[in-house]
This record gives sequence, C-alpha cells and structure tokens, in this order.
Amino acid sequence: MKQMQPLKVTAFLQAGKIATTDLFLPLDSILAEVWMRWYHPERMAATQSAIKPEDFIIPELPLERRGEGDDWYWACSFACGKPQREEIVYWHKRFDDKEAEAYVDFGGRRGKVDTGAGFYKDYRMPLVTHLVPALSWYAVGDIAAVREMVLVVTHIGKKRSQGYGRVARWQVETWPEDLSHLRAVPDPSGSEMGIRPPYWLSWQWRPARIPNDPRLACNAALEAR
Repeated sequence: MKQMQPLKVTAFLQAGKIATTDLFLPLDSILAEVWMRWYHPERMAATQSAIKPEDFIIPELPLERRGEGDDWYWACSFACGKPQREEIVYWHKRFDDKEAEAYVDFGGRRGKVDTGAGFYKDYRMPLVTHLVPALSWYAVGDIAAVREMVLVVTHIGKKRSQGYGRVARWQVETWPEDLSHLRAVPDPSGSEMGIRPPYWLSWQWRPARIPNDPRLACNAALEAR
C-alpha cells in the first residue's frame, strides 16, 4: 500500500513565461496526462471532446481521494505562486509562398490557395502569458510515485511546442501542512466548474468554489490586475 502524506511539488521554470488564461493548472491534470501517456497512449492521439461517460477512463493517480459519491476529487491543489506580469503575445500562421510547390499538391489540376479561409487561412491569434519563476502545488499522496511522474513533465500550460512553460527542474518534498484544499472544492452554493481532470469535460462539472487564498496563482493574478 502506498503511503499517503502531505507534499509540496514545485516546478522551477526555465524562462519563467507560461501560457495560460486562468493559472489554475491543477496538479491532477498534469499527473493524469502522464498516466494516460503511459497506459493509454492511443487515447492521446484522438480528440476527447465527445467522450462519453461509459468510455471514460479514470486514471490511477498516486493521490488521496476526497469527497463523497460522484463529487469526489483528488487531494491536490491548483497552482500556487506569485505571477509578476501578464502579457498578451500573438502567434501567427502564414502561407509560405516560397515553399508552395513543395507542400501544396493539387493532384495535377489547376488550383488556388485561399489564405482568407479554409486550411491555408492566415491567423494572428492572441495568447495570454504570465511571467512567474516557479509554481508550487500541495497534495496528499505517495512521494516516490508523484516524483516519478512529474520528472517526465518538461512543460506546463499551453503552446508547449513553442517553448512556453518549460520546466528547468522539479522538487518534490514532504510538507508539514495539508494545503491540498487550495483548489476547486464541491460546494452546493458554488458555481459550476470542473473538480477533476479533464476539467473541461462538462458532464464532470459540479457546483464548487475556489478558496479566496492569496497563495493561489489565479487569485494573485487577479489582485495584480
């Protein structure tokens, strides 16, 4: 049996810039992605937007479970830290005329590349980023198993392929206090939101609340605005 104890998990970011709109970044989502890549990689290649409850796979995470009935959740916090600055940057997708012959095949027929719509459409999309040197999470779990999982995580947040959220090193340590409640906790008077990964899956949403605690990065970012 795995020994569950209070933990603190810290990611020290290489460049300090992470792409995310809300800074929730739940630890259980990070671990769930690792678990799925290890044990069900075939699920990572396909879209999960239309996943049905009967086909859903619950990951076996090295964390304690909390809550009752179908309102259960993992004992781990959302990201904690002090973001120093919020910035909107832009990513672009443009058709490269110079490489057109190498990448566009009209099957021997005459064709036209439309950069205003369709597959070759040009994009200029905003991306919310935050400058934060490190992020920490609090959990109740098995320290060895949690450490093994986070050590394979190289990036956090969105646009990881562009270098955002790159982790320089991880630190997993025991902690004298259980702060895993710094997260979305089921509450009948709360707002509808995700309480376990994947958090975007609407049929998993429950009335819940997020503590108004300044240690949470999402709250610190709101105060800084």
